Amino acid sequence: MKNSRRRDFSVTSSLQYRFLAMSVIYSFVIVCFFAIAVFGPDVAKMSDQSISLELRSAAASRVLTKHSWVWMAIFLLIVVFGLHSFREFKKVAGPLYRFRWAFGQLERGNVVYPVKIRKKDYLREDEEALNKMLASLVGRLGKLNQATEEAFKSIDELEQTLNMGSEKSETQIALLRAHREHLEKLSNAVRFFRLKDEGQKTAGSEHNAREREGGFIEEKGYGRSRFETGV
Repeated sequence: MKNSRRRDFSVTSSLQYRFLAMSVIYSFVIVCFFAIAVFGPDVAKMSDQSISLELRSAAASRVLTKHSWVWMAIFLLIVVFGLHSFREFKKVAGPLYRFRWAFGQLERGNVVYPVKIRKKDYLREDEEALNKMLASLVGRLGKLNQATEEAFKSIDELEQTLNMGSEKSETQIALLRAHREHLEKLSNAVRFFRLKDEGQKTAGSEHNAREREGGFIEEKGYGRSRFETGV
């Protein structure tokens, strides 16, 4: 029971406090207008010296009677409204916190996909848009990694072909070395991003997730140029 209450009313960001304060301020504004509408006519009669004393006494009696229950009811209403607003806005602040966490993970190279929020949370359309963006990123990175591997294979085949020849110019060696260095830089940039599937907890399932996404986080060593080693 205690854990359930903690989840219901836990604070996820300072934004939740700000909206709670805004709700309380709006409530007090409404209370002020309500007090003027309820007590204003009777207070005006009490201050009117032109009417009889009996009417002024009756107005004062009504004011005292209303004071006995109106303010307590208003106070309870503000408390209930504030707690409800605090709890409901958690359904907005929670997803915002989750999205910000996913952005931080992406900055560190961890592609968290899919990003999931709680069932009762709002911002479902934003969750769907974010996951579409991450799916596109995962697919593009997979294709980029595959193209990089194919480029390494092509340059390996080119080096093997040139190694079969009798003459190897310094220009060819330098060009192949430069191409390999550029490919290694590109490969390292792609391998910076690692897929982290929230729904996959075990090592085996994480490996399956890598295979499903085209293996863009598969790390391989590409060694030195065969042209440099003379293989």
